Amino acid sequence: MSDLPSLNFLLPEYETTLPFSGFSVKFTPFRVKDAKSISIVLQEENKKLSFNMMVELIKNNAKDVNVLDLCAGDLEFLFLQIRSKSVDERLNLIYNQEKIQVYIFDIKHRNNNTSKTIKVNDDTHIVLETPKAKDLLKLDSFEKDNLVKSCIKKIIVKNEIYHLNKFITKDLQILIDNLPLSILPELEDFWKTQPELYVTIATKDGDKEVSGFLNFFTYR
Repeated sequence: MSDLPSLNFLLPEYETTLPFSGFSVKFTPFRVKDAKSISIVLQEENKKLSFNMMVELIKNNAKDVNVLDLCAGDLEFLFLQIRSKSVDERLNLIYNQEKIQVYIFDIKHRNNNTSKTIKVNDDTHIVLETPKAKDLLKLDSFEKDNLVKSCIKKIIVKNEIYHLNKFITKDLQILIDNLPLSILPELEDFWKTQPELYVTIATKDGDKEVSGFLNFFTYR
């Protein structure tokens, strides 16, 4: 057994309020062992891989919160809060090969966790909800179509309720693909109103807004 004392007491503890769930969360700064994982989140262009790594980092550093029940906006916010206490309060964004520094505390948030029911016909309704981390982690990729579909929670046909999280991927795909094409715009509109972070940056081309899913980590 090692005679080295525990170093946990050296880590300060901070607290923040998540903007979309309203939860109060305590967290500790990232550790040296987290450096490689942080670089993957910030530099990897594969958003699926970035998201998976971000979730694991937050699990290891946040307390008293079920990370898998948080929406993507809350997770991004919490990751940036932890990073601000661990590395720097500034974040580098790349726009048209121009490096632009953004202060984390200047990043704002908009929209809320929400739900909506879409009527397909008199017998069929689709229930949409803001996807949580556990929903997004199940996706094969973060292509737009998959992200939009992740908002579908239930399909109600007459008196039968089908919870999509109980379907295997193939069954889910068949079910969604056979829905009327007319509902697609409503699905996309719902995704566009999901919780997100945003900030306005000054570039050579004028002011530009950075917003959307994981764009603070892979923005180009």
